[in-house]
Amino acid sequence: MRTIILGLLMLVGTCGSQKDKTSDMNYQVSAENPLMLVISDNYGGTETEELLVIRDYKTLKKFFAKINMTRKPGLPVPEIDFNKEMVVVYCSGKTTDTDTPELKRMEDRDDKMVFARVLAANQKKDTLTAVLMPFHLYKMPLTEKEISLSKEE
Repeated sequence: MRTIILGLLMLVGTCGSQKDKTSDMNYQVSAENPLMLVISDNYGGTETEELLVIRDYKTLKKFFAKINMTRKPGLPVPEIDFNKEMVVVYCSGKTTDTDTPELKRMEDRDDKMVFARVLAANQKKDTLTAVLMPFHLYKMPLTEKEISLSKEE
């Protein structure tokens, strides 16, 4: 009987170890910031800085297949309504710095939306010896505008 109870307790304790990789920061979609953070992780991004705009499920699934190649279990593909929303993925490139910038809208014109990198106020200043390739996946209302990343820091 004790073995069964101990086994159940261990099972319950290990189930919580598969924590959600979504950032703890609360993003509110607003007129100033149309982005809503869906998921972020320190592993799975690209070696160089890159901004990906995804407007269909097939491309999103392909992105997750790439980041899940070395994960067991892999990250689940988020549910996105591509009739109303689109996905913006920001990969900050290869780094050992834990201060990974996130995106905030800097400019919104009729034909173009420009995002800038910003460090969150609550991020701790720390560097690691491990090489990280972080990514941040955001969803936003569907638009035909060109999405770009500001060249200036």
